[in-house]
Amino acid sequence: MENSLPLIFMAVAVIVGLLIIWYVITRFLVNIGAKEVGIKERRYFGRRMPQGRVVATDGEVGLQADILKPGLHFVLYPVERVVQKVPLVEIGADELGVVEAIDGEPMPMGSIFAPDRAQNAHNNFQDPIAFIKQGGVKGIQLRTLPPGKWAIHPYLFRVSIAQSTVVPPGKVGVITAADGSPLDAGRLHGKAIQNHKNFQDAEAFIYNGGQKGPQVEILTPGTYRIHTMSSSMEDGSTQAGLFDVRFFEATMITENQIGLVEALDGAPLDPRDYVAMPVTGHDNFQDSNTFITGGGQRGPQKDILLPGTYYINPLLFKVILESAKEVKPGEVAVIVSNTGKDPSEEIRQAMARKIRERLEQEEAQQMQLAAEKLDRVDGDKASLEDIKAELLSGDPADKRLDSGAHEAYVVPEGYRGIQESVVGPGRYYVNTLAVSPIVIPTTNQTVEWTSGDVSNTFDPFEVISKDGFTMQLEVRVVFRVKPEDAPFMVAKIGDVTRLIQNVMHPLIDSIFRNQASESSAMAYLQNRHEEQERAEARVRMHLLKYHVDVVNVLICHIHLPEELMKTQTEKILAEQKQNMFNAQREAEVKRIELEKTSSQADNQRSLMEATVGVDIAGKRSEQR
Repeated sequence: MENSLPLIFMAVAVIVGLLIIWYVITRFLVNIGAKEVGIKERRYFGRRMPQGRVVATDGEVGLQADILKPGLHFVLYPVERVVQKVPLVEIGADELGVVEAIDGEPMPMGSIFAPDRAQNAHNNFQDPIAFIKQGGVKGIQLRTLPPGKWAIHPYLFRVSIAQSTVVPPGKVGVITAADGSPLDAGRLHGKAIQNHKNFQDAEAFIYNGGQKGPQVEILTPGTYRIHTMSSSMEDGSTQAGLFDVRFFEATMITENQIGLVEALDGAPLDPRDYVAMPVTGHDNFQDSNTFITGGGQRGPQKDILLPGTYYINPLLFKVILESAKEVKPGEVAVIVSNTGKDPSEEIRQAMARKIRERLEQEEAQQMQLAAEKLDRVDGDKASLEDIKAELLSGDPADKRLDSGAHEAYVVPEGYRGIQESVVGPGRYYVNTLAVSPIVIPTTNQTVEWTSGDVSNTFDPFEVISKDGFTMQLEVRVVFRVKPEDAPFMVAKIGDVTRLIQNVMHPLIDSIFRNQASESSAMAYLQNRHEEQERAEARVRMHLLKYHVDVVNVLICHIHLPEELMKTQTEKILAEQKQNMFNAQREAEVKRIELEKTSSQADNQRSLMEATVGVDIAGKRSEQR
């Protein structure tokens, strides 16, 4: 037993010695695991850190900027010690790390996000000393961490996780930058910047002059690693990123539709223009930068979007969906162009002369035909010259209109105004911001003044005859506009509806009132055909001034006053009774004569016998 005590003491001494050695080794030698980093602190024998500094870069007392990466490290204990081992920062495949520096140079005035002055000499923030000594700036950094595992100093850098930006199919991503240069004067969107890789290189965006605010460029469907809002890895709090991405539906133009485009930004529109000058190369407004740099103007655009899907910046371009225009058979479209050169006075005068000569020729032909027809109707009441003078009479204030003043606004192709050429039947994709199509029927159109419920109907005319009776006339007018006359009719009155409401209705009402006042009610009824011919001639001549061809004018029905019709009926009945009485009297006289003749025929035999008897008796007397 006594012999074993020295062995026990020796064993205890060895164990104590090993523990002491183990303690010393663990203080001087520190093992950092494969998925962690070590943070050192200098406790003695060093200078004080400069004011405001968080970590020491030159051996000052305090937390050291230098970190211990995975492996075995010697620590000058107790002067230095490892205060913490932290896991490596892991960024997932669909994430990026947004880094905020707690220490460094002050943020430049006017900036929100810190530039990387070290130009990545810090190896993605894994070399804190290089970051500090190369002029790293305190604050949220423009440079981000890509997917992977990174040895990041937790006391110098805070890392937040931002999810990758995924723009789904059928959508566009609109970018708003929270930092950058001010927008150019008069602009609403930041200009396009080179080499920022779809906003994935925030540093290139800022260094190359990226501007604060909504951006001209957009994101098309895909996945992007963009400096956006992130969540802290420590407490889950969120912070805004350099870019904010909003999603909008892509512009879809379906079949039989078009997209009218209005630019909300660009060069100012010329006050004389209603539609902006077209710009080439913008790929259906999908290349906003080309549109802006090419001098695109804000306002309605001449180019349109045909059926399809377009990735357009909705904050820069407003797209208005509109149906394709169809001109049906029996119609033409008169085009009013809002673009083109302004016609000169010479062009207007030439068009006015052309129309005046054409009107005079047509007027002479129609007047001759109408005058001859009225001459046959009126007989010897008026001469041909008087009839022509009556047909040519009109409102003196309308003489300027008759001379082609309004038609002068019809212009050749390439000029602003009513186009001389019309568009025939078919389906067309028309930019109604640049041109206004007015569809004009070229087939026969009917206007009726009747009590029936049909289209283009007015109440029957209430007219007063020469003898003071009120008559109600139901009239039908059939007219048409020739295709070559359609632009001039539009220039003169506007469209068929205005023609009917503002011209035909008051004109024909006046013509029938004037004619009715020249004839008695019964004469008007009896001379219905002549009155119809006379009205048609007058209507034809007047509507010729509006480039309207009258097919016919029909008096469908004449309603006379009930008392006049009653009197007329009684008169006719009385005349018929008188005729009947006269016929009966004549029949009775003829019957008497017939009976007398019959009686004489019946007594003829007896008369002959008596005559013969008398003759016999006379002869007998002579014989005696």
